[in-house]
Amino acid sequence: MKKIVIFLVFIFAFNCRLYAQEDLDENKDLKKTEGELGRLNSQLGQMKTSYDKRIDALEAKIKQVQSAGCFQSFNPDISVIGDFIFHATDKKDDEQYNQFKMRQAELAFSATVDPYSRADFFMHVEQEDGGWKIGLCEGYLTLLELPLDLQAKIGKFKAGFGKVNRIHLHALPWCDYPNMLTNFFGEEGMSEPGISVSSLLANPWDQYIELTFEALNNHNAASFAGNEGRDMAYVAHLKNFFEINPESTLELGGSFATGPNDSGHGSNRTNLEGIDLTYKWRPLKEGLYKSLVFQNEALFSQKDQVDLNQVDSRGAYSSLIYQFARRLSVFSRYDLSEFPDYSNRRDEAVSAGMTFAQSEYCFWRLHFKHTDRDYDKNSNEMWLQCNFGLGPHRAHTY
Repeated sequence: MKKIVIFLVFIFAFNCRLYAQEDLDENKDLKKTEGELGRLNSQLGQMKTSYDKRIDALEAKIKQVQSAGCFQSFNPDISVIGDFIFHATDKKDDEQYNQFKMRQAELAFSATVDPYSRADFFMHVEQEDGGWKIGLCEGYLTLLELPLDLQAKIGKFKAGFGKVNRIHLHALPWCDYPNMLTNFFGEEGMSEPGISVSSLLANPWDQYIELTFEALNNHNAASFAGNEGRDMAYVAHLKNFFEINPESTLELGGSFATGPNDSGHGSNRTNLEGIDLTYKWRPLKEGLYKSLVFQNEALFSQKDQVDLNQVDSRGAYSSLIYQFARRLSVFSRYDLSEFPDYSNRRDEAVSAGMTFAQSEYCFWRLHFKHTDRDYDKNSNEMWLQCNFGLGPHRAHTY
């Protein structure tokens, strides 16, 4: 029995020594691991410091390149848009009487100038007097980072009066501009050199409200002074955008323009007021290719005459565009327009047509228009249009 007790004591003592040796080894391994981790942390810190220095150096070089204007050497986005038509009419004195015509080619150049601005140029190539002429439709610099959350444009641009005046010919949902626009602003609309400032207005309803103010040369010959004008024309536009539900939106705008309409300094003036309303609907159901656009504008003009009388005239259009298939849509439009100098002359027109979208880069359109005039013969017109584009500038904004 005594031998057994001695043997058990010996075994217990041996195990305790063994466990103590294992704990000592584990402590050594732990200290070794902690030392290795410390060394790795030190190396990581040195690497981070090195990388931070490299990043600072790269940022300094980027700022140096930006300040030197080297980004100007980068090629801008370049696009070409062709607008080809066949125009048939029963007015034999019309210069487009039953003719094929490359109505317009638009060259677009757009690029970021620096982190604070971008530039856009739109050149139009059109046939004139038996030859081809290239002209500047728009060319402006947009300043993106102004104080008070303002944005500004300087250069030549389409005035922000109403909605359709700002749309290029190739981007229209019809083949021609409404009579209201051509009668009060001319065939090309109101597009003059000037400056534009816009801002999103804070409001308690958290709605999109944009106010734009523009000062332009008053060279528009239809409503203002023409090329003899030496003063400014001023344009203001207030745009309100509402989301009715996830499938439909409403845009409501109000416009005002004023300026001299002679070569003097404001002795005779023209005042224009406008209102535009656009409703858009597009279902969210996947694979359902349907949409509806209901677009309307009205304009009211007060133009002083040389004989000190004032001509009060008006114009309006209403358009409905319905997409019923993936590539097919139909449209109708009603025009009613007087003239800035003649309130006793009136155009009244109805239009209808269909658009086939061959792809997002090309579409075909058929447009029929009947116009009643109380000062001239009535007319019927028909357009067959093919519009195609190369490059990134093909679709316009909402």
